Amino acid sequence: MPGARVQTFRDGSHLRRVAGTALLWIVACGNPTRLVSRPPTTDRSSQLDAGVAPAGPANALVRTIPGHTATEAPHGGNISELAVTADGAAAVSSDELGGVRLWPRIDGTIEPRAVDLPRPQQLALASHRRGFLVAMVDEGGGLVLQVIDHDGLTVQRASLGVDPGFAGVVMTDRGPIAWKRDQRIVRLSAEGVVGSDLPAEAGQRILTVAVAGPRAVAVIESGDTSTGNATRRARWLLIGDKLTWGAWIDAGDHVSTTIALSPTGKRLASLAGAQPGGPMQAIVIDTATGALLVAEPATGALGIGMLDDDHVALGSSGAVSWIDLANVTRRPQATAPVEPPAERGLLTTGGGRAITASSGELVISTPASTEYLGYELGALAVAAAAPQGRMLVGLGDSFAMLDSQLRTTAAPDLAIPAASTVAALKWLAGDEWLVETSRVNDGVTSVALVDVAGHKSVVVRGGMPMVQHLMHDRSTQLVTLSLGDTPEVLRYEPGKLRIDRLAALPKAAGFERAELVPVAPALAGGTQLVVVQMHERLTLRWVRDPRVLDQGTVVTIDGSLAGVDAAAHVFVWQNDPQGMLELAVFLDGKRIAKLPTDGPTALWPDPRGNRVVQVSQRSIALVGFDGTRRWARALQGVSEALWLEDGTLGIVSVSGIARLDPLTGDVLAARCGWKFGLSRKQHPLIGRFEPICTQLR
Repeated sequence: MPGARVQTFRDGSHLRRVAGTALLWIVACGNPTRLVSRPPTTDRSSQLDAGVAPAGPANALVRTIPGHTATEAPHGGNISELAVTADGAAAVSSDELGGVRLWPRIDGTIEPRAVDLPRPQQLALASHRRGFLVAMVDEGGGLVLQVIDHDGLTVQRASLGVDPGFAGVVMTDRGPIAWKRDQRIVRLSAEGVVGSDLPAEAGQRILTVAVAGPRAVAVIESGDTSTGNATRRARWLLIGDKLTWGAWIDAGDHVSTTIALSPTGKRLASLAGAQPGGPMQAIVIDTATGALLVAEPATGALGIGMLDDDHVALGSSGAVSWIDLANVTRRPQATAPVEPPAERGLLTTGGGRAITASSGELVISTPASTEYLGYELGALAVAAAAPQGRMLVGLGDSFAMLDSQLRTTAAPDLAIPAASTVAALKWLAGDEWLVETSRVNDGVTSVALVDVAGHKSVVVRGGMPMVQHLMHDRSTQLVTLSLGDTPEVLRYEPGKLRIDRLAALPKAAGFERAELVPVAPALAGGTQLVVVQMHERLTLRWVRDPRVLDQGTVVTIDGSLAGVDAAAHVFVWQNDPQGMLELAVFLDGKRIAKLPTDGPTALWPDPRGNRVVQVSQRSIALVGFDGTRRWARALQGVSEALWLEDGTLGIVSVSGIARLDPLTGDVLAARCGWKFGLSRKQHPLIGRFEPICTQLR
């Protein structure tokens, strides 16, 4: 097709050749961060594309190169577009943020892979000799045909222009067919070469096309839509060696554009209402006779599909319901002129199943069962440093221990009470953890000391009305509970499953809040605790004896607390004389420094007390006390920067973790989502952030 541009991707090469009217580029493809390697392919036949093979010398063929890597990641938002292969074995989806994912298998064995594609308005998917062929129409009417391998990596891309532009695309047994805004249907090869071109008849407009195996039906509009006299009729589209129009189907003059064809072609189902925004009906006709077989209520349905000649699937709000035509006993009533749903649903069928989406996961349904394909830990609520550079992460009552490569290992038993969720975790020493939980029904909070190896636990505090902020210093074994009604200091005795109270602040009055921060005396000149009292002004006290909280160097200043490090540096947000926000550093009652920032940030100080990680809305940076920014990295949605026991940094977001070298900011490992698979119950909802793994690509 004139104007089609074909790109063939390969690592480490820059070759170019011209074949007919298509320009073929072979360009370098960068490596993403999430590492999933695969061995080289030696079978030369697998190196050729399905469809029309590129002409030219053998050295112009693109080989599969070892060292390709994939990015595994859940979606960063609700799935908005979905397509599956004809056999229902694989899927491709896009979310509201524009992220595209390949699901190479939807049996729970392979996680979704990120795919480099523009934001699609419509998707279609087919198996391909080199992996998969993705066809998509973007919001501007451009058409992209992209061959990807099983890791979601681009092998070849053909882009077709927007003049006159495309209105839709579907996948057939003989390749993708697309309908254009100039009312023509074209069948294309993977390279964007037109194999057949079929115009609509004079005065007709192609609204949609539905495909089932070798059969296709188009909904065609004729007449003047402004006067209400237009008709929408269904017509067979024959997809043999050449596209040709077939007979009209006796389905009436107001066929909905939300339609589905049964695999045999004997049934045509549609979803429509008597008026826009009105109650929906599922309508099924016999394509041979036009007989109305079903006109059943379909309240809330947005999508429709046919598993076989007898089973109709209705998709609505991430769920699937079914109509069994063999068991419908009511006589169908003749319907008034109908309108399609106000918005299009995501329902599709293949391999004897109906597939839709809920939040960022797939819903796979049959008349007998429904399963959810996604991540049990796709989003994170808590994360804590663990021994030997590991991390413990969780959501609700589901947890995973991550090794240095952020892979899951056996999760410890945290003795979480029934109907409770974990609010905070602190590793203390050996196998002992401090675990703070809140009851789901009333929010009552408790703190327990748990020996995960011995399967023992002791409740340290119970019946608290709110979650406390937990802090711990390993050099003194001081533990503090802060920001509650009565902040207190405790001392932990390793190996004895014991923790004793040392002191507490009196119950705060009004809106006053207090934070008790244990620090390392060896770094802080003998100070063991910093007491921060927040009211109309900020009062800071450096305390040497944790049993006496009202004695020590004290200063009262204007500002708000940003953090405290192990060396007793207190970071405070203050306004300078010009009214600009600045980050000041206080020690032993004196202001000693000012750190550069890019506006409001969250601080995560180094345990050695000489540098700090600044987390802002769109970036993270490491800053030394001399004011030097050591490195910065663009990242969004970061919630924590944990200093791990092996000296590395764990950068935590709601949808994943990256482990960084703090000296350089280089990524050592990244992972988004854990405990992937099929479940009989829906997985937790995801956050609306682009996963950190795809941000790092």
